[in-house]
Amino acid sequence: MNAVEVKDLHFGYGKKSRNVLDGLDFSCEKGSVNVLLGLNGSGKTTLIKILAGLYENYTGEVFLFGRDLKTISVAERSKMTAYVAQRSAGADDFTVRNYLLFGKVNRTKFYSAPSAKDREDTLRYAERFGISGLLDKNLGQLSGGERQIVGVCCAAVQDTDLIVLDEPTSALDIRNQHVVLSLIKEIAVSEGKTFILSSHNPNHALYLGGEVHVIKDGRIAFQGAACETVTAEKMRSVYGEDVCISKDLPYNEISFGKFR
Repeated sequence: MNAVEVKDLHFGYGKKSRNVLDGLDFSCEKGSVNVLLGLNGSGKTTLIKILAGLYENYTGEVFLFGRDLKTISVAERSKMTAYVAQRSAGADDFTVRNYLLFGKVNRTKFYSAPSAKDREDTLRYAERFGISGLLDKNLGQLSGGERQIVGVCCAAVQDTDLIVLDEPTSALDIRNQHVVLSLIKEIAVSEGKTFILSSHNPNHALYLGGEVHVIKDGRIAFQGAACETVTAEKMRSVYGEDVCISKDLPYNEISFGKFR
């Protein structure tokens, strides 16, 4: 049984607008790392929001761990899927410590406080993500990049089998991009979590070494292992003829090399 199975998915944002997703089929195995690639507006964020349960007015079938997404309650879904948006909204007055503890609400009984184990888990993940020094700061005091790392850390604290991330490295410097991507690889292997994340950087998919799903014209154009899918030829069919490769790394890094 796959972690996610999507069949003939159609979705549009209005009656007169074209479908963003138009017959999309998508699946991923348990414990795998999956990167969604595609141009702006291709439907990466839309697919992620559907998988997170934020959009319900789609047609087609979406299954999480064998269950129809539309039959899963919000409470149940919070134990199955963690979602991190591109930009976190609100919560500026909460400390990072308390924000991370919210990740445990899905398993906390009504009117109960977080347990000592919940607090220990939160501290452990904060150390793992290198944000222990931020725990007593308010979210409103953080930079965009720091806030993004806190969001990904909170998803890990939530302890779900599926974690969906919408451009989790978009606000990060190259060092922290490496930190977050390395932790995604590590957590997927050590804890058996399934990751689905969108990215504008094909090289992230190569680094993660998982599965790649390229969206074009509302459908999956091609997919497969990153080393076989992220090639100059295939990327040119999506991003244009200026795509080239660099062989300075163990993998053939994708870049743009023609300047007019």
